[in-house]
Amino acid sequence: MQNHLAIFDDIKNTHATNFKAEHGLDLKTGEALGAAIIKALKPSWTTDGSNDFLNTNGLFFSVWVDAECEGAGLARYNLHAKKLRFIKGEKFAARNFVRAFRVQAQEEMNGFPNWQYPKGPITLFEGSFELANLKAETERVLQNFAAMTGLLDKLLEE
Repeated sequence: MQNHLAIFDDIKNTHATNFKAEHGLDLKTGEALGAAIIKALKPSWTTDGSNDFLNTNGLFFSVWVDAECEGAGLARYNLHAKKLRFIKGEKFAARNFVRAFRVQAQEEMNGFPNWQYPKGPITLFEGSFELANLKAETERVLQNFAAMTGLLDKLLEE
């Protein structure tokens, strides 16, 4: 797992300044839940503190490698929308947000490998790619995610 975390740390060190300046995204790396993880999120998309690694709420994109991933030769990723009412208020309709995202993000989804829409509103989309290409594919999905932050901000405002 250390090897994967070192790759994620390298990606963070290379891209964090640009992601923050261009998209307002923070990149975080760490180990949790038995996995090496890199995450991208805007501070305004969560009520968690900037030092918190595992989010209790908010909108965040993650790429991870755990033992199951290693066995399958894959890295996994997803865009998670967890308890958005904490940031948007009790009347926020998460299911409507997810439906609107899935309709409006169709074109952006073309840049993500092996993606799918799971059931339910917590995960907006998920996918995987070959572990052998961890660095390049992680950079690619992070760039694709960064490109959709404007859409996500717009949908959160609506």
